[in-house]
Amino acid sequence: MTSVESVARIETDRLVLRERLPSDAEAWGPLLTDPDFRRYVPVRRSTESPADRARRTLDALMQRWQSDPLDAVGWVITLRDDGTVMGTGGVDTAEDPGDREIDYMLGKPFWGQGFGREAAHAMARFVLEHLSFRRLIAYIVPGNEASIRIAEGLGLRYERDVNYLEFFPEPSQIELSSPVTRMYAAKREQITLRDGFYRVSGPASTVVPAADSNESAPPG
Repeated sequence: MTSVESVARIETDRLVLRERLPSDAEAWGPLLTDPDFRRYVPVRRSTESPADRARRTLDALMQRWQSDPLDAVGWVITLRDDGTVMGTGGVDTAEDPGDREIDYMLGKPFWGQGFGREAAHAMARFVLEHLSFRRLIAYIVPGNEASIRIAEGLGLRYERDVNYLEFFPEPSQIELSSPVTRMYAAKREQITLRDGFYRVSGPASTVVPAADSNESAPPG
């Protein structure tokens, strides 16, 4: 299991993106079961309790930090003021070795307040500074207008429709409102970032800059 000491911590104006803690599963589990939340994310059919499902997904998120050199990352997203668990997010490897997929999930109580945008821009800034990749991509279920606006705000543009279920080894076990999902993408030099407070802390092994590249982009 990934050590919490291996996870970089990000602070923004209102958020803290951090490693998972033992208590997070109890907080995240109920948010995962909300029907409106499940409209927009693939969910594996399971008889697990909400806490067990949350624990499994959080463990998988933290495993992204195990690669060397680092090529995928993930965080628990919390409110900076009081530590409330709001959701999860990160950047993962993709079908094309040069691509990285940005993903985030916020519980319904935190929708419509700009938290998704703030988290997405923080994660994108971190990977621009610390991971090597060619493009940043996102898969968005049609109808998820908030996520489309966030992707476009990062500079991602619609590229094509895909059958998202094809990415899963057992697609029959996945619940998704529509398998047709819209793919958005941007080359790393096309990514645009919001202004605002941003601070990273953590072990040097996880916050070293990515290798120099002609495609690197400064924080905006």
